[in-house]
Amino acid sequence: MLLRLSAIALLAGASFIVAAALPISWRVFPEPSSDRKLEHILASATQWTVANVLFGVGAAVVVAGIVIFALGVDVLGARVVALVSGVLALAGLVPWIVHLAARVTDPAAFARGDLPSWWLWTYFILTPVAIALFGAALLASGLLAAWVGWTMIGAMAVIVVATFIAGDMVPAVYYLVTLLPGTMLLIAAARA
Repeated sequence: MLLRLSAIALLAGASFIVAAALPISWRVFPEPSSDRKLEHILASATQWTVANVLFGVGAAVVVAGIVIFALGVDVLGARVVALVSGVLALAGLVPWIVHLAARVTDPAAFARGDLPSWWLWTYFILTPVAIALFGAALLASGLLAAWVGWTMIGAMAVIVVATFIAGDMVPAVYYLVTLLPGTMLLIAAARA
């Protein structure tokens, strides 16, 4: 189970990071002008689609990893917390996927900022809460050192507060945090 979970966590993080590192992401997301944003998207429509698919894949893989963990962990408390985490992650994933699909199918609405904000805010709140709960499930499971779970919980708490303060968030930070348990699970699997 450790190796499989490690691969899932690393795949999720890598997928999101690759999407965020694509040139289209660097041109579109920081661009303040909606007209220029749309020009960038239309000039690189395939890359825009690939980026958004990778953003969706990364988020979906995290949900799958949490559910696999919940179904495979032996400690009842860890299983329950992981299942709650998985449900919350899935509840955040659905509006995220809808938002990503709308970015691709209606790039003009995205560029103007006309897509429903609740899609993002549902994702912005539920996803870090789910990842924090996954950190708690890791703590309860005893599979990794306690600092891994506490780091995930603390990082997600800071991210939620920062999201409310800034009124926005770069979702890649969620998946950078998932690289921590992925790496630690890989190390644990190699030692086993």
